[in-house]
Amino acid sequence: MSSTLHIGLSMECDYRHGLTQSEAFDEAFSTANLAEEQGFTGVWLAERHFATPDRTAGVPSIVSAPLILATAIAGRTSHIRIGIGVLVLPLGHPIRMAEEVATLDNICQGRLDLGVGRSGFTRVYEGYDIPYDESRSRFLEYLNVMRLAWTEEQFSYEGEVYSFDDICVIPKTFQKPHPPLWSAATTRESF
Repeated sequence: MSSTLHIGLSMECDYRHGLTQSEAFDEAFSTANLAEEQGFTGVWLAERHFATPDRTAGVPSIVSAPLILATAIAGRTSHIRIGIGVLVLPLGHPIRMAEEVATLDNICQGRLDLGVGRSGFTRVYEGYDIPYDESRSRFLEYLNVMRLAWTEEQFSYEGEVYSFDDICVIPKTFQKPHPPLWSAATTRESF
């Protein structure tokens, strides 16, 4: 039996003291290119919000919109996998996110790995004016809606938070039935 070792690189893209934002983005792109050149299997981007430059509230990062940064990396690389680790699902709208993920998966021609989670940082939810106590139910509904959007020609959905009647979401994902999904969990409730 043969086995292959897969090594990925987690890119938190810290906005370090002394760097301009432009330099931080350039560093992210050059790091992804170097990872591909050195034979890494993939690069992973962590979604971050509301950290302060003086680091009194988290570590500042340029990855507040990981799907956009991942799309830019996809355009600058040719074979390395691109992972989101993780996309905080309850912060957005599931249809919009399903469309954006499918678009990225097509642009990178199936090199996308999608990590999803709900984040344990209540400050993030406060910043988006979303009640943290709804994060689990929103996460579960969100994931169900995204899977339907990627796999069904048209669908309807009736949930506690989201409801849709007979909608069609295009594009569908490049990978079938959808990109590999990974889940982040730090509490028993998240499993």
